[in-house]
Amino acid sequence: MTNTKVNLERLFNDIKERELLNGTVLVAKKGEILYEGAFGDAELSTYRPLTSRSVFNLASVSKPITATAILLLVQEGKLNLDDAVQKWIPNLPYEGITIRHLLNHTSGLPDYLDLFEKYWDKTKIADNDDLLMYLTKYKPERLFVPNERVEYSNTGYILLAIIVERVTNMGFSVFLQENIFKPLNMTCTQAIGVRKENIQIDDYAYGYVYDVYAGKYILADDFEESKMVTYLDGMLGDGGIQSTVRDLYLYERALSAGKLINDKLLQETYKPAVTETETPFKYGFGWILEDDKEKGQIIWHSGGWPGYVTSLRRFINHDIVVIVLRNKEHDFDFDQHILLAIEQAAFDEPYELAEEKPPLERAQAISLDILKRLVGNYALTEHPDLIIHVFLENNRLFIKFPGSMKLELYAKTEKSFFIRGLSIDVDFTTEGSKELVRIVDDAEVRTAERQ
Repeated sequence: MTNTKVNLERLFNDIKERELLNGTVLVAKKGEILYEGAFGDAELSTYRPLTSRSVFNLASVSKPITATAILLLVQEGKLNLDDAVQKWIPNLPYEGITIRHLLNHTSGLPDYLDLFEKYWDKTKIADNDDLLMYLTKYKPERLFVPNERVEYSNTGYILLAIIVERVTNMGFSVFLQENIFKPLNMTCTQAIGVRKENIQIDDYAYGYVYDVYAGKYILADDFEESKMVTYLDGMLGDGGIQSTVRDLYLYERALSAGKLINDKLLQETYKPAVTETETPFKYGFGWILEDDKEKGQIIWHSGGWPGYVTSLRRFINHDIVVIVLRNKEHDFDFDQHILLAIEQAAFDEPYELAEEKPPLERAQAISLDILKRLVGNYALTEHPDLIIHVFLENNRLFIKFPGSMKLELYAKTEKSFFIRGLSIDVDFTTEGSKELVRIVDDAEVRTAERQ
Protein backbone atom coordinates (compact mmCIF):
# COMPACT_ATOMS: atom_id res chain seq x y z
CA MET A 1 0.00 0.00 0.00
CA THR A 2 2.88 2.36 0.82
CA ASN A 3 4.39 1.82 -2.64
CA THR A 4 1.03 2.61 -4.20
CA LYS A 5 0.83 5.86 -2.25
CA VAL A 6 4.31 6.83 -3.40
CA ASN A 7 3.44 5.94 -6.97
CA LEU A 8 0.29 8.06 -6.85
CA GLU A 9 2.06 11.01 -5.21
CA ARG A 10 4.70 10.94 -7.93
CA LEU A 11 2.05 10.82 -10.66
CA PHE A 12 0.00 13.68 -9.27
CA ASN A 13 3.07 15.82 -8.64
CA ASP A 14 3.84 15.41 -12.35
CA ILE A 15 0.24 16.23 -13.28
CA LYS A 16 0.32 19.36 -11.14
CA GLU A 17 3.69 20.49 -12.45
CA ARG A 18 2.62 20.07 -16.08
CA GLU A 19 -0.90 21.43 -15.47
CA LEU A 20 -2.46 18.40 -17.15
CA LEU A 21 -5.70 18.29 -15.17
CA ASN A 22 -8.32 20.79 -14.04
CA GLY A 23 -10.37 18.86 -11.51
CA THR A 24 -10.44 16.77 -8.35
CA VAL A 25 -9.34 13.19 -7.75
CA LEU A 26 -9.80 10.48 -5.13
CA VAL A 27 -8.10 7.07 -5.24
CA ALA A 28 -8.79 4.42 -2.57
CA LYS A 29 -7.90 0.78 -2.00
CA LYS A 30 -9.49 -1.61 0.48
CA GLY A 31 -11.21 1.20 2.35
CA GLU A 32 -8.15 3.45 2.62
CA ILE A 33 -7.94 6.74 0.74
CA LEU A 34 -4.51 6.71 -0.89
CA TYR A 35 -4.79 10.05 -2.63
CA GLU A 36 -7.21 12.97 -2.62
CA GLY A 37 -6.41 16.23 -4.33
CA ALA A 38 -7.43 19.15 -6.52
CA PHE A 39 -5.81 20.80 -9.52
CA GLY A 40 -6.56 24.04 -11.32
CA ASP A 41 -9.37 26.54 -11.05
CA ALA A 42 -12.99 26.39 -9.94
CA GLU A 43 -13.69 29.82 -11.40
CA LEU A 44 -11.48 31.22 -14.16
CA SER A 45 -12.60 34.84 -13.85
CA THR A 46 -11.47 35.08 -10.22
CA TYR A 47 -8.71 32.43 -10.28
CA ARG A 48 -10.47 30.73 -7.37
CA PRO A 49 -8.73 27.37 -6.99
CA LEU A 50 -10.42 24.01 -6.79
CA THR A 51 -10.29 22.18 -3.48
CA SER A 52 -10.88 18.51 -2.70
CA ARG A 53 -14.34 19.56 -1.44
CA SER A 54 -15.31 21.45 -4.62
CA VAL A 55 -18.81 20.62 -5.88
CA PHE A 56 -19.24 19.46 -9.49
CA ASN A 57 -22.17 18.65 -11.74
CA LEU A 58 -21.86 14.86 -11.95
CA ALA A 59 -23.56 14.64 -15.36
CA SER A 60 -24.30 10.95 -16.06
CA VAL A 61 -22.49 9.73 -12.95
CA SER A 62 -25.88 10.67 -11.50
CA LYS A 63 -27.39 7.59 -13.18
CA PRO A 64 -26.09 4.99 -10.68
CA ILE A 65 -27.67 7.07 -7.90
CA THR A 66 -31.00 7.26 -9.76
CA ALA A 67 -30.85 3.49 -10.24
CA THR A 68 -30.13 3.07 -6.52
CA ALA A 69 -33.27 5.06 -5.68
CA ILE A 70 -35.36 2.70 -7.82
CA LEU A 71 -33.68 -0.38 -6.32
CA LEU A 72 -34.41 0.86 -2.79
CA LEU A 73 -38.10 0.92 -3.71
CA VAL A 74 -37.85 -2.56 -5.25
CA GLN A 75 -36.15 -3.77 -2.06
CA GLU A 76 -38.99 -2.33 0.01
CA GLY A 77 -41.58 -4.10 -2.16
CA LYS A 78 -43.02 -0.86 -3.51
CA LEU A 79 -41.95 -1.59 -7.08
CA ASN A 80 -41.16 -4.57 -9.27
CA LEU A 81 -38.44 -4.50 -11.88
CA ASP A 82 -40.85 -5.87 -14.44
CA ASP A 83 -43.64 -3.43 -13.69
CA ALA A 84 -44.91 -1.77 -16.84
CA VAL A 85 -43.85 1.88 -16.88
CA GLN A 86 -47.44 2.74 -17.79
CA LYS A 87 -48.54 1.38 -14.40
CA TRP A 88 -46.88 4.45 -12.87
CA ILE A 89 -47.06 6.82 -15.85
CA PRO A 90 -50.38 5.90 -17.53
CA ASN A 91 -50.23 8.66 -20.16
CA LEU A 92 -46.84 7.57 -21.54
CA PRO A 93 -47.50 6.88 -25.26
CA TYR A 94 -45.18 3.85 -25.46
CA GLU A 95 -46.37 0.36 -24.58
CA GLY A 96 -44.39 -2.67 -23.49
CA ILE A 97 -41.65 -0.83 -21.59
CA THR A 98 -40.78 -1.97 -18.07
CA ILE A 99 -38.74 -0.43 -15.29
CA ARG A 100 -36.03 -2.98 -16.08
CA HIS A 101 -35.89 -1.66 -19.66
CA LEU A 102 -35.40 1.89 -18.39
CA LEU A 103 -32.64 0.83 -16.00
CA ASN A 104 -30.54 -1.04 -18.55
CA HIS A 105 -31.17 1.18 -21.59
CA THR A 106 -33.19 -1.38 -23.54
CA SER A 107 -36.41 0.68 -23.76
CA GLY A 108 -35.92 2.00 -27.28
CA LEU A 109 -36.96 5.49 -26.17
CA PRO A 110 -35.39 8.31 -28.19
CA ASP A 111 -33.15 10.78 -26.41
CA TYR A 112 -34.84 14.03 -25.44
CA LEU A 113 -32.11 16.50 -26.43
CA ASP A 114 -33.20 16.83 -30.07
CA LEU A 115 -36.86 17.07 -29.02
CA PHE A 116 -36.20 20.09 -26.80
CA GLU A 117 -33.83 21.74 -29.22
CA LYS A 118 -36.56 21.60 -31.87
CA TYR A 119 -39.62 22.65 -29.85
CA TRP A 120 -38.64 24.23 -26.54
CA ASP A 121 -38.76 27.98 -25.80
CA LYS A 122 -35.08 28.53 -24.96
CA THR A 123 -35.89 31.51 -22.73
CA LYS A 124 -37.38 29.07 -20.19
CA ILE A 125 -35.85 26.25 -18.16
CA ALA A 126 -37.37 22.81 -18.70
CA ASP A 127 -37.89 20.16 -16.05
CA ASN A 128 -39.00 16.51 -15.85
CA ASP A 129 -42.70 17.36 -16.13
CA ASP A 130 -42.00 19.19 -19.37
CA LEU A 131 -40.31 16.09 -20.78
CA LEU A 132 -43.35 13.95 -20.00
CA MET A 133 -45.60 16.57 -21.57
CA TYR A 134 -43.45 16.63 -24.73
CA LEU A 135 -43.37 12.83 -25.05
CA THR A 136 -47.15 12.83 -24.82
CA LYS A 137 -47.62 15.75 -27.19
CA TYR A 138 -45.08 14.99 -29.92
CA LYS A 139 -44.73 11.20 -29.52
CA PRO A 140 -41.25 10.95 -31.10
CA GLU A 141 -40.79 7.61 -32.79
CA ARG A 142 -39.17 4.91 -30.67
CA LEU A 143 -35.82 3.63 -31.92
CA PHE A 144 -36.61 -0.07 -31.50
CA VAL A 145 -38.93 -2.43 -29.66
CA PRO A 146 -38.05 -3.03 -25.99
CA ASN A 147 -35.14 -5.37 -25.35
CA GLU A 148 -34.02 -5.53 -28.98
CA ARG A 149 -30.71 -3.94 -28.06
CA VAL A 150 -28.93 -1.61 -25.63
CA GLU A 151 -28.93 2.04 -26.66
CA TYR A 152 -28.14 4.76 -24.15
CA SER A 153 -31.24 6.78 -23.24
CA ASN A 154 -31.22 9.83 -21.01
CA THR A 155 -35.00 9.92 -21.45
CA GLY A 156 -35.35 6.60 -19.64
CA TYR A 157 -33.55 7.85 -16.55
CA ILE A 158 -35.73 10.94 -16.28
CA LEU A 159 -38.76 8.64 -16.38
CA LEU A 160 -37.19 6.65 -13.52
CA ALA A 161 -36.99 9.85 -11.46
CA ILE A 162 -40.66 10.53 -12.23
CA ILE A 163 -41.55 6.98 -11.13
CA VAL A 164 -39.76 7.53 -7.80
CA GLU A 165 -41.96 10.58 -7.28
CA ARG A 166 -45.17 8.73 -8.25
CA VAL A 167 -44.43 5.81 -5.92
CA THR A 168 -43.36 7.84 -2.89
CA ASN A 169 -45.33 11.08 -3.25
CA MET A 170 -42.03 12.86 -2.64
CA GLY A 171 -39.97 15.09 -4.90
CA PHE A 172 -37.09 13.17 -6.46
CA SER A 173 -34.53 15.49 -4.86
CA VAL A 174 -36.16 15.08 -1.45
CA PHE A 175 -36.23 11.29 -1.76
CA LEU A 176 -32.51 11.17 -2.57
CA GLN A 177 -31.74 13.51 0.31
CA GLU A 178 -33.73 11.53 2.85
CA ASN A 179 -32.83 8.01 1.72
CA ILE A 180 -29.28 8.25 0.36
CA PHE A 181 -27.48 11.53 0.96
CA LYS A 182 -28.40 12.16 4.62
CA PRO A 183 -27.99 8.56 5.83
CA LEU A 184 -24.55 8.37 4.20
CA ASN A 185 -23.49 11.82 5.47
CA MET A 186 -23.08 13.11 1.91
CA THR A 187 -23.33 16.67 3.19
CA CYS A 188 -22.16 18.37 -0.02
CA THR A 189 -24.52 16.52 -2.37
CA GLN A 190 -27.91 17.47 -3.76
CA ALA A 191 -29.98 16.90 -6.88
CA ILE A 192 -30.79 20.37 -8.13
CA GLY A 193 -30.75 22.61 -11.17
CA VAL A 194 -28.39 25.38 -10.09
CA ARG A 195 -29.67 27.83 -12.71
CA LYS A 196 -33.33 26.83 -12.40
CA GLU A 197 -33.32 27.36 -8.64
CA ASN A 198 -30.96 30.34 -8.93
CA ILE A 199 -28.80 29.17 -6.03
CA GLN A 200 -25.18 29.67 -5.06
CA ILE A 201 -23.24 26.60 -3.89
CA ASP A 202 -20.16 27.11 -1.76
CA ASP A 203 -16.92 26.01 -3.46
CA TYR A 204 -18.74 25.32 -6.73
CA ALA A 205 -16.74 24.23 -9.77
CA TYR A 206 -18.07 26.10 -12.80
CA GLY A 207 -17.97 24.24 -16.11
CA TYR A 208 -15.90 25.68 -18.97
CA VAL A 209 -15.83 24.84 -22.67
CA TYR A 210 -13.35 25.88 -25.33
CA ASP A 211 -14.59 28.54 -27.77
CA VAL A 212 -13.08 27.23 -31.00
CA TYR A 213 -13.51 30.62 -32.71
CA ALA A 214 -12.16 32.90 -29.98
CA GLY A 215 -9.51 30.38 -28.89
CA LYS A 216 -10.26 30.68 -25.17
CA TYR A 217 -12.22 29.00 -22.39
CA ILE A 218 -15.65 30.38 -21.57
CA LEU A 219 -18.59 29.32 -19.40
CA ALA A 220 -20.70 26.68 -21.11
CA ASP A 221 -23.69 29.04 -20.77
CA ASP A 222 -21.97 31.51 -23.11
CA PHE A 223 -21.15 29.13 -25.99
CA GLU A 224 -23.81 28.72 -28.69
CA GLU A 225 -23.42 24.94 -29.02
CA SER A 226 -23.83 24.37 -25.27
CA LYS A 227 -26.78 26.66 -24.49
CA MET A 228 -28.72 23.56 -23.37
CA VAL A 229 -26.91 23.76 -20.02
CA THR A 230 -29.31 26.61 -19.23
CA TYR A 231 -32.62 25.59 -20.81
CA LEU A 232 -32.33 21.90 -19.73
CA ASP A 233 -31.06 22.71 -16.24
CA GLY A 234 -34.22 21.47 -14.53
CA MET A 235 -33.87 17.88 -15.77
CA LEU A 236 -33.09 15.35 -13.02
CA GLY A 237 -32.49 11.61 -13.08
CA ASP A 238 -30.20 11.33 -16.07
CA GLY A 239 -27.94 13.98 -14.51
CA GLY A 240 -28.31 17.02 -12.30
CA ILE A 241 -26.69 15.75 -9.11
CA GLN A 242 -24.08 18.11 -7.66
CA SER A 243 -21.41 16.42 -5.53
CA THR A 244 -17.76 15.98 -4.51
CA VAL A 245 -15.20 13.21 -4.82
CA ARG A 246 -15.44 12.48 -1.08
CA ASP A 247 -19.23 12.23 -1.09
CA LEU A 248 -19.12 9.93 -4.11
CA TYR A 249 -16.66 7.76 -2.24
CA LEU A 250 -19.06 7.55 0.73
CA TYR A 251 -21.77 6.41 -1.67
CA GLU A 252 -19.50 3.82 -3.29
CA ARG A 253 -18.41 2.41 0.10
CA ALA A 254 -22.01 2.05 1.28
CA LEU A 255 -22.95 0.31 -1.96
CA SER A 256 -19.98 -2.06 -1.83
CA ALA A 257 -20.63 -2.90 1.83
CA GLY A 258 -24.28 -3.77 1.16
CA LYS A 259 -25.56 -0.92 3.31
CA LEU A 260 -27.91 0.35 0.62
CA ILE A 261 -28.90 -2.59 -1.56
CA ASN A 262 -28.92 -6.24 -0.44
CA ASP A 263 -26.54 -8.76 -2.05
CA LYS A 264 -29.22 -10.52 -4.09
CA LEU A 265 -30.41 -7.31 -5.71
CA LEU A 266 -26.83 -6.09 -6.19
CA GLN A 267 -25.99 -9.27 -8.07
CA GLU A 268 -28.87 -8.55 -10.42
CA THR A 269 -27.74 -4.93 -10.70
CA TYR A 270 -24.35 -6.06 -11.99
CA LYS A 271 -25.72 -8.46 -14.62
CA PRO A 272 -25.63 -7.14 -18.18
CA ALA A 273 -28.84 -6.83 -20.14
CA VAL A 274 -29.59 -9.85 -22.34
CA THR A 275 -30.92 -8.56 -25.65
CA GLU A 276 -31.99 -9.94 -29.02
CA THR A 277 -29.00 -8.42 -30.83
CA GLU A 278 -25.39 -7.98 -29.77
CA THR A 279 -24.76 -4.82 -27.75
CA PRO A 280 -21.80 -2.43 -28.10
CA PHE A 281 -21.32 -2.33 -24.33
CA LYS A 282 -22.59 -4.17 -21.26
CA TYR A 283 -24.97 -2.29 -19.01
CA GLY A 284 -26.66 -3.37 -15.78
CA PHE A 285 -28.86 -1.21 -13.57
CA GLY A 286 -27.12 2.17 -13.68
CA TRP A 287 -23.63 0.80 -14.31
CA ILE A 288 -21.41 0.00 -17.28
CA LEU A 289 -19.90 -3.47 -16.82
CA GLU A 290 -16.51 -4.78 -17.92
CA ASP A 291 -14.41 -7.87 -17.33
CA ASP A 292 -10.68 -7.31 -17.68
CA LYS A 293 -8.24 -10.23 -17.80
CA GLU A 294 -5.82 -8.56 -15.38
CA LYS A 295 -7.96 -6.08 -13.43
CA GLY A 296 -11.00 -8.31 -13.02
CA GLN A 297 -14.55 -7.01 -12.79
CA ILE A 298 -14.87 -3.27 -13.44
CA ILE A 299 -18.15 -1.54 -12.60
CA TRP A 300 -18.17 2.08 -13.64
CA HIS A 301 -19.90 5.09 -15.09
CA SER A 302 -18.72 8.23 -16.79
CA GLY A 303 -20.47 11.51 -17.43
CA GLY A 304 -20.20 14.30 -19.95
CA TRP A 305 -22.07 17.59 -20.01
CA PRO A 306 -20.77 20.86 -21.44
CA GLY A 307 -17.99 21.95 -19.09
CA TYR A 308 -17.89 18.70 -17.10
CA VAL A 309 -16.30 15.28 -17.55
CA THR A 310 -16.79 12.85 -14.66
CA SER A 311 -15.80 9.28 -13.87
CA LEU A 312 -16.39 6.76 -11.07
CA ARG A 313 -14.57 3.46 -11.63
CA ARG A 314 -14.75 0.50 -9.23
CA PHE A 315 -12.36 -2.44 -9.57
CA ILE A 316 -14.33 -4.99 -7.61
CA ASN A 317 -11.79 -7.83 -7.31
CA HIS A 318 -9.10 -5.48 -6.01
CA ASP A 319 -11.41 -3.14 -4.06
CA ILE A 320 -9.91 -0.12 -5.81
CA VAL A 321 -11.93 3.03 -6.45
CA VAL A 322 -10.89 5.86 -8.79
CA ILE A 323 -13.00 9.04 -8.92
CA VAL A 324 -12.12 11.96 -11.20
CA LEU A 325 -14.25 15.09 -11.66
CA ARG A 326 -13.21 17.70 -14.24
CA ASN A 327 -14.67 21.11 -15.10
CA LYS A 328 -12.60 22.26 -18.09
CA GLU A 329 -13.00 20.78 -21.54
CA HIS A 330 -10.04 18.96 -23.10
CA ASP A 331 -9.46 16.56 -25.94
CA PHE A 332 -11.31 13.27 -25.25
CA ASP A 333 -8.33 11.03 -26.00
CA PHE A 334 -6.13 13.10 -23.71
CA ASP A 335 -8.68 12.80 -20.90
CA GLN A 336 -8.65 9.02 -21.36
CA HIS A 337 -4.85 9.06 -21.30
CA ILE A 338 -4.86 10.78 -17.89
CA LEU A 339 -7.46 8.35 -16.50
CA LEU A 340 -5.40 5.38 -17.66
CA ALA A 341 -2.26 6.75 -16.02
CA ILE A 342 -4.15 7.14 -12.72
CA GLU A 343 -5.42 3.56 -12.91
CA GLN A 344 -1.96 2.24 -13.71
CA ALA A 345 -0.52 4.05 -10.70
CA ALA A 346 -3.32 2.68 -8.50
CA PHE A 347 -2.35 -0.85 -9.61
CA ASP A 348 1.37 -0.20 -9.00
CA GLU A 349 2.02 -0.41 -12.72
CA PRO A 350 4.34 1.81 -14.76
CA TYR A 351 2.45 4.69 -16.35
CA GLU A 352 3.08 7.04 -19.23
CA LEU A 353 2.24 10.71 -18.98
CA ALA A 354 2.22 13.25 -21.78
CA GLU A 355 4.67 16.11 -21.48
CA GLU A 356 1.91 18.61 -22.13
CA LYS A 357 -1.73 18.94 -23.09
CA PRO A 358 -2.40 18.82 -26.84
CA PRO A 359 -3.54 22.21 -28.17
CA LEU A 360 -7.24 22.46 -28.86
CA GLU A 361 -8.13 23.18 -32.48
CA ARG A 362 -9.32 26.55 -33.76
CA ALA A 363 -12.15 26.85 -36.26
CA GLN A 364 -12.45 28.93 -39.41
CA ALA A 365 -15.55 30.78 -40.57
CA ILE A 366 -16.76 29.27 -43.87
CA SER A 367 -19.36 30.83 -46.16
CA LEU A 368 -22.86 29.40 -46.09
CA ASP A 369 -22.80 28.67 -49.82
CA ILE A 370 -19.84 26.33 -49.38
CA LEU A 371 -21.44 24.57 -46.40
CA LYS A 372 -24.65 24.01 -48.39
CA ARG A 373 -22.72 21.99 -50.98
CA LEU A 374 -21.74 19.45 -48.32
CA VAL A 375 -25.27 18.79 -47.11
CA GLY A 376 -26.63 15.34 -47.92
CA ASN A 377 -27.02 11.69 -46.97
CA TYR A 378 -23.95 9.48 -47.13
CA ALA A 379 -24.07 5.66 -47.04
CA LEU A 380 -21.24 3.90 -45.23
CA THR A 381 -19.12 1.87 -47.65
CA GLU A 382 -18.96 -1.21 -45.43
CA HIS A 383 -22.62 -0.94 -44.34
CA PRO A 384 -24.63 0.79 -47.13
CA ASP A 385 -27.81 0.42 -45.08
CA LEU A 386 -26.35 2.78 -42.46
CA ILE A 387 -26.69 6.43 -43.41
CA ILE A 388 -24.71 9.42 -42.19
CA HIS A 389 -26.70 12.67 -42.36
CA VAL A 390 -24.94 16.00 -42.95
CA PHE A 391 -27.26 18.99 -42.57
CA LEU A 392 -27.54 22.66 -41.71
CA GLU A 393 -29.36 24.15 -38.72
CA ASN A 394 -29.29 27.87 -38.06
CA ASN A 395 -26.52 28.15 -40.67
CA ARG A 396 -24.33 25.70 -38.73
CA LEU A 397 -23.16 22.36 -40.15
CA PHE A 398 -23.96 19.13 -38.29
CA ILE A 399 -23.31 15.44 -38.77
CA LYS A 400 -25.41 12.62 -37.39
CA PHE A 401 -24.06 9.08 -37.27
CA PRO A 402 -26.44 6.09 -37.11
CA GLY A 403 -27.73 5.62 -33.57
CA SER A 404 -26.01 8.77 -32.32
CA MET A 405 -26.96 12.34 -31.50
CA LYS A 406 -26.03 15.11 -33.91
CA LEU A 407 -22.60 16.73 -33.59
CA GLU A 408 -21.47 20.09 -34.92
CA LEU A 409 -18.73 20.22 -37.54
CA TYR A 410 -16.10 22.95 -37.23
CA ALA A 411 -14.07 23.96 -40.26
CA LYS A 412 -10.32 23.71 -40.64
CA THR A 413 -10.66 24.38 -44.36
CA GLU A 414 -13.54 24.42 -46.82
CA LYS A 415 -13.56 20.61 -46.97
CA SER A 416 -11.87 19.54 -43.75
CA PHE A 417 -13.70 19.66 -40.41
CA PHE A 418 -13.33 18.49 -36.82
CA ILE A 419 -15.69 17.55 -34.00
CA ARG A 420 -14.91 19.56 -30.90
CA GLY A 421 -13.38 17.58 -28.06
CA LEU A 422 -13.57 14.15 -29.72
CA SER A 423 -10.35 13.85 -31.77
CA ILE A 424 -12.45 13.08 -34.86
CA ASP A 425 -11.80 14.64 -38.28
CA VAL A 426 -14.41 14.71 -41.05
CA ASP A 427 -13.12 15.29 -44.58
CA PHE A 428 -15.17 15.77 -47.74
CA THR A 429 -13.56 14.65 -50.98
CA THR A 430 -14.24 13.29 -54.47
CA GLU A 431 -13.02 10.22 -56.32
CA GLY A 432 -14.05 10.41 -59.97
CA SER A 433 -17.80 10.92 -59.90
CA LYS A 434 -18.12 9.83 -56.25
CA GLU A 435 -18.62 12.40 -53.50
CA LEU A 436 -17.25 10.98 -50.26
CA VAL A 437 -16.99 11.81 -46.62
CA ARG A 438 -14.17 10.30 -44.56
CA ILE A 439 -14.44 10.04 -40.78
CA VAL A 440 -11.00 9.73 -39.20
CA ASP A 441 -11.01 8.62 -35.56
CA ASP A 442 -7.40 8.03 -34.56
CA ALA A 443 -6.27 5.03 -36.68
CA GLU A 444 -9.82 4.11 -37.74
CA VAL A 445 -11.04 5.53 -41.06
CA ARG A 446 -14.63 5.10 -42.29
CA THR A 447 -15.83 6.21 -45.71
CA ALA A 448 -19.34 7.03 -46.87
CA GLU A 449 -20.67 7.95 -50.32
CA ARG A 450 -23.25 10.61 -51.06
CA GLN A 451 -26.60 9.13 -52.12
